Amino acid sequence: MSEKKLNFSTTKIRTISDCPASLEKGKTLTPRTSLTRWERLNDAIVEWLINEAPEDVAIEEAEKNFSYFDQLQQKILKDLFSRFRDIYDKNNSSINVDYPNSSISKFIDDEEVFISAYTQYEILDDNSTEYIKLKVGKTGVSDLDKAIIQKTKVENETFYIADLQNNELSEIDTVDNPDEIIDESFKFLDKYLSGLREPTPGNHCSMCSRTAVCGQYPVIGGEQTKQNYRGILISKTNLQNKDNCERQLAWKTLFHIPKEERDYESSAGIIGTKFHEYSQSMLVNNKHPHKQGELSRLKDLLINEDQEISEMVLRKYQQLLSEIEGLNNLEITLSEHALGFTCITDGLVLNVSQKLYKGKVATTFMGKADLLGRLDGIPLVVELKTGAQLPEHAIEAKLYALGALIQTKEDEVVVLHIYANDKDKKTVERRFTLKQFDSLVEEFQLIAEKVGNWDPSDSLQPKYNVGEWCNFCDFQNTCVEFR
Repeated sequence: MSEKKLNFSTTKIRTISDCPASLEKGKTLTPRTSLTRWERLNDAIVEWLINEAPEDVAIEEAEKNFSYFDQLQQKILKDLFSRFRDIYDKNNSSINVDYPNSSISKFIDDEEVFISAYTQYEILDDNSTEYIKLKVGKTGVSDLDKAIIQKTKVENETFYIADLQNNELSEIDTVDNPDEIIDESFKFLDKYLSGLREPTPGNHCSMCSRTAVCGQYPVIGGEQTKQNYRGILISKTNLQNKDNCERQLAWKTLFHIPKEERDYESSAGIIGTKFHEYSQSMLVNNKHPHKQGELSRLKDLLINEDQEISEMVLRKYQQLLSEIEGLNNLEITLSEHALGFTCITDGLVLNVSQKLYKGKVATTFMGKADLLGRLDGIPLVVELKTGAQLPEHAIEAKLYALGALIQTKEDEVVVLHIYANDKDKKTVERRFTLKQFDSLVEEFQLIAEKVGNWDPSDSLQPKYNVGEWCNFCDFQNTCVEFR
């Protein structure tokens, strides 16, 4: 039996549930800017809570924790700090800021294993204890946190969430099935501790420090990635912005600047998501998608959807079928499959002591292909589009092609962009062979070099470029303010 206590935070449980390989050995110096900002905000709040100086002095001292950041990130932090002060009244109660936690344990293979739900602040007076969990994003408190708190709290304890996104301090609510949630988490931990730790790629890779070393996105040339390399991940969606505005790309991929709130939810976006979901369900491992009864099968799948969404998905799927009708020997075997690779370049690295130096940068490019299979025996990648054809779809095709050439180790890859919209229904086919391999590598190496030389401590360094794309940018007002 190990002498060291096996303790997993609820955050670690979520991380390894996304990808069991995410906590394995081998990492890069991957800046998690949003987490770093959270840490400095927490430091400021702690200093403010325990500082007995006059309010203006206490605030000024606390905000010195933000001095490392550039002007934009300081503004974000000061705003969050102000929001916390607005929703929490500072008082003279005793304060514990050493990450108090509530824990549940279970024996796995004769060893006691703990899962802990952490809070940031414990406020004590003579009659009661309050715990406050700090949240700055849109994601609220997990059901696992709620379940553990619900099972462990005593009568005089109250747990709150300081939700700075919505400017409110509210009591953490309960769940109907706390025992079931906790048991499922321990079952998962049992598998993890038994050694089942295969990578499961997805959007969570963007926050992982092992992306360039886990093997899912191999380094071109086979170079070994080292722990003192800076790690960057660029998704195929963000890559499409590269020729429009460096600032937009940098703010999304390196600095995680908060997106501005939108007053509406795009119905086109909802329909597009549903179209992808149902098309994948209909086509994967379906050797006869055109046979009689297939549209009826789709209608049955859509039966619980809103009528407008159902009709639009059905129409777009019929357009999709007409586009693939002439493709011989078409096999679709996978959906939402990750393809990508890693480029090693020279660049700027920020070490754990926040010191900037010239070093190596591992930039991973990745995307999740809508459909994968074969066309006439050749590896095939299919992207489904419900909007118009755009020039930037070409770089998306190149990313998938290079990733597929590396992953399949074959001589040729076909990438199809199928556009199912009311104005311009068509298919764009691109074929890539090993003869193009070196030129594809060179193109992505150049992108990696540019991104790798952006100062990871200065979000205002990347150049902005004004154009029609500004109308659809997630940072319109923020960008204008800092030009």
